[in-house]
Amino acid sequence: MHVRLTALLLTLAAGATLAAAPPTAGRVPRAVLDDHILLTWYGNPRSTRMGALGEQSGDARVARFEAQAKAYRAVSPAPVLMAYHLVAVVAQCTAGADAMWRRRETRDVIDALLLEARAHDYKVVLDVQVGRSTVAAEVKALEPYLKEPDVYLALDPEFAMTDCQVPGQQVGRLYASDINTSLDVLERLIATHRLPPKILIVHQFRLDMLPDKANVRASAVVDTVLVMDGFGTQALKRSTYRAVMRQPMAYAGIKLFYQQDRNLFTPAQVLDLSPRPVVIVYQ
Repeated sequence: MHVRLTALLLTLAAGATLAAAPPTAGRVPRAVLDDHILLTWYGNPRSTRMGALGEQSGDARVARFEAQAKAYRAVSPAPVLMAYHLVAVVAQCTAGADAMWRRRETRDVIDALLLEARAHDYKVVLDVQVGRSTVAAEVKALEPYLKEPDVYLALDPEFAMTDCQVPGQQVGRLYASDINTSLDVLERLIATHRLPPKILIVHQFRLDMLPDKANVRASAVVDTVLVMDGFGTQALKRSTYRAVMRQPMAYAGIKLFYQQDRNLFTPAQVLDLSPRPVVIVYQ
């Protein structure tokens, strides 16, 4: 086990908290993505099928992620931040005991991944697939983690179901009110705990997934990122990217699929897109 990871485990066992220094009082903190690119490693450690995060573990996972980051650092005009992108609320194809059609990841899994991320100076993104629950309920359940300075949030409309829909059978949608509710929570946590700015990622590959996207409000302390999701050929992804970004959010991002994309974009090709993505998600 890495020396630094061992120290982190001992620190948590002693009941201490891990937190970054708060922003200077009276100063408006600089947005994270104004001068950084965020590279994330998507999935869930329980599944090899959900994405890169679960395909390896430990040193093998770190080595593969570091190799991908090195390729971006070679061509990026801005420093590259790295993050584990954990699907922390996983949509399910069965109702479950509470009929919410989603599974909340256990604290043990989240804690272990957070420790591994911190051992390597990575951030953590907690991704929410709400099923038939609500964004408000799932974000509230994640507050103990979101109050940490190095933990960000992502919302996936694809798995936000109505009472008549089943995850994986229909494509869902979220509304500006859901996103604005998440912004409210993040802003409150930032103010209450004197945290640095945070990032909120929202996925989209069909226009009807975010029908009133124009009503998503601005935030002075949360970088709101629209990430173009979906797999396919380069031509299809370029077309989808243009369509989704015609109604942008504050920052742009793109998701890439190692297994499903055909002729995977190179880092240089990704950064040549317009608008230039500042969040790149690998699944």
